[in-house]
Amino acid sequence: MEPAGHETPPSRAEKGNHVAVLGAALSANKGAASMLLALVDHIDEVLPGGIVKNLSTYPEADRLVNRSDRLEIVSYKPVAMLLVNFPLALLIGVSRLFRLRGRVFARTAALRALIDARVVADLAGISFSDGRGIPTLAYNTLMTGIPLLVGVPVVKCSQAIGPLDALSTRLAARLILPRLSAVIARGQGTHQHLLRFGLVNVAEGADLAFAMTVADPDEALATELLADTVAAGYFVVSPSSVVKSLCEEHEIDYVELMADLVGRCSKETGLSAVLIAHSARPGQGPSRMNDLPVTREVAERCADDLGVVHLDRDLDPRVLRAVIGGGRLLIASRFHAMISGLATRTPTVVVGWSHKYHEVLAEFGLEDFVIPFSRFSSDEVAHLAVKAHRDHDEISARVAEKLPVIEESSRASLRALRRAIDG
Repeated sequence: MEPAGHETPPSRAEKGNHVAVLGAALSANKGAASMLLALVDHIDEVLPGGIVKNLSTYPEADRLVNRSDRLEIVSYKPVAMLLVNFPLALLIGVSRLFRLRGRVFARTAALRALIDARVVADLAGISFSDGRGIPTLAYNTLMTGIPLLVGVPVVKCSQAIGPLDALSTRLAARLILPRLSAVIARGQGTHQHLLRFGLVNVAEGADLAFAMTVADPDEALATELLADTVAAGYFVVSPSSVVKSLCEEHEIDYVELMADLVGRCSKETGLSAVLIAHSARPGQGPSRMNDLPVTREVAERCADDLGVVHLDRDLDPRVLRAVIGGGRLLIASRFHAMISGLATRTPTVVVGWSHKYHEVLAEFGLEDFVIPFSRFSSDEVAHLAVKAHRDHDEISARVAEKLPVIEESSRASLRALRRAIDG
């Protein structure tokens, strides 16, 4: 017997042969792109023979760089999500309450991709977290709420959530999180936030980006980009526009400190510095999704330092991982640059802004190598960087020992998606 208040769910024959993805794009944030590509790489573990339909906020740019026949890009721009898809999803939700077929209201490609999906993978890197502002919280709620309205199982793949102390955060989280098929907590901090919140649909799992593969052409392009720098030895620096903005709020000159850090580390290690943008929107101004302007500012401040290489371009996340993996050291403010450092066993030092950095580094016993942005000093970070370089082999071996367990843990999101499909 069907529970009262719900329409009969579509049979598997009526469903598409795809997994729908929210919260990620190939363009802009390469961390989200890394998680998306990891899912594409392992789609057969979730849905054998299936494809991924990514509901992208940058559809035109994503279609230009999409190289996989297992990935389809569907437009899901924020304005259309709010003004078109959300009202139609409400109509679908009301139809379901009266046991009616609501698919007639799926008038957009995005809603059809959702309503026909076997499962929806929410790949937001962090959500429902205090202090990120009401607009971001509303976006988190709307993005994940729409597929729930249309009646599709949703899995929040491995991500940071919490703290959940603010009333607005708790209300929004209470509306969404208990209704999900599973929430995969990326680390102990997130897991504890969710358990204290009273959720029971929670499991732990390492970041899905650990499962992204890097192929020989990606390695070859990384080598070509750096040419003689590879032979001479280098370290990688990944600044963040987000951390820069937070520093400005605290009257900290992030760019000057990063430039000073580059000079100190080059001098004390004898390595060249390679500046990368792990979130990039070419031709656009500064934003949370665009590190190109801040990397240019750091590069300009380093103009007098010999051996600084600035990769001033939008690079595929696989190539970025290959660049990071070829270095002797990584200094990162972007979270998924840090993930690539760990995935390639590269000693990594972090200037971050959230518990999400600490909880991942703690899995490798490297939590002492993260500095909160509010305490950022080039002296302290340079000291950690020189120590990481000096202890390169020991740190790399420590990461290598933990990595197989972490890589297996990153598949927790894939297993949760599979379980949701199986019901």
